[in-house]
Amino acid sequence: MSLFDAAERFASIDRSQVVFNSKHCLHAQDQHSSCTACFDVCPVNAITPGKPPVLMLESCQACLACIPACPVGAFRADDDVSSLLNCATHVEGLGIELICGLHPRPATSENSENIGIRIHGCLAGLGSGAYLTLSALGQERVFLRMDACGDCKWGSLAGEIECQAERANRFLSAWDKEDSVVCVSQIDAQVERPVWDVKNPPLSRRDLFRMLGRQGQVAMARAMENGVTTSKRQPGRDRMRLLSAVSHLPGYSSASSVRLNGFGFAALGISDDCTACGTCAKACPTEALRFEKNQEETAFKLVFSPKNCISCDLCVHVCVPAAITLEHDPIFESVFSAKEPVVVNSGELIRCERCKAIMAARSGLRVCALCEYRRKHPFGSMLPAEFNSQKVKAAKELHS
Repeated sequence: MSLFDAAERFASIDRSQVVFNSKHCLHAQDQHSSCTACFDVCPVNAITPGKPPVLMLESCQACLACIPACPVGAFRADDDVSSLLNCATHVEGLGIELICGLHPRPATSENSENIGIRIHGCLAGLGSGAYLTLSALGQERVFLRMDACGDCKWGSLAGEIECQAERANRFLSAWDKEDSVVCVSQIDAQVERPVWDVKNPPLSRRDLFRMLGRQGQVAMARAMENGVTTSKRQPGRDRMRLLSAVSHLPGYSSASSVRLNGFGFAALGISDDCTACGTCAKACPTEALRFEKNQEETAFKLVFSPKNCISCDLCVHVCVPAAITLEHDPIFESVFSAKEPVVVNSGELIRCERCKAIMAARSGLRVCALCEYRRKHPFGSMLPAEFNSQKVKAAKELHS
């Protein structure tokens, strides 16, 4: 067992401990990365900007907002989403209110019919994927209690909570559920209503009989959360929950008009300049790009999974011939209507007559672009502009 695996196990026991694996961070994989998600969201400045950033455990207060914010899951901890889904299967025909662990008045509400569910961290630690999963389980309305954010030490996360709710509603509008997540910023008439601890919901005899009749929903909740695996090369936890929820939601009705800006999705294009080096697929942190060749190494195809793409631009940064373009504001249909895997490039393979590297076959081409340049400039000390030294260095490191 590695030290990181051991740290993760201890983190699952002591949920106040957030574990950061710097090797998974985009900055550790791409020196050109501009990702600032974790240190931008941290309300107590416990994450120091850097390449990669540094988590100062002595300052961390376990709000867990960094977990859904990180696009590659470099931050890990035992969040409350699994327990929340379990609670949701106990609720029938009632609205639920989600309450932060620091809320001073969790037992009060404007609606005595709602069920309050209190989590231990900040609501910003749940993520948009959690709200989509609740919708897939049949929750028509989820209220986010934000009436105490102004006096909270995590108050700077109020904007992040609202942003997550907006993204969830925009995504759910494809199913005509654009009002599913409601931010409650003010409570006027306060009445008492039940409040459950997310880890320990009440279970009466009636609840037991009711749950027996709802085993399908319980099984769905478990299946969706079990689908959030911990593979090293996959999107972060929030994206995996979103994808799992989509697979359990019925067919969408108005997908073409929904824009996915802010979710980290992207549409990818490959030009004829692609040399079939496969560097982009090796660099991709989520395996959204895969380079496949036949056993004889005479043909190739580059396949793309738009659902797994996190729009990090790493593939663009390592592509020596600049053959890759990314559209960072795709529509819902271009991502979720595509039958995966999408073949974005394919062709025949040959070997360079000089260095024997595999390359895409082109009419009249016998040597790779780098060897061709060196043949024409045998005494040159500089590479041409398209062979950016940083890109060449990154490509060599990936091949080594």
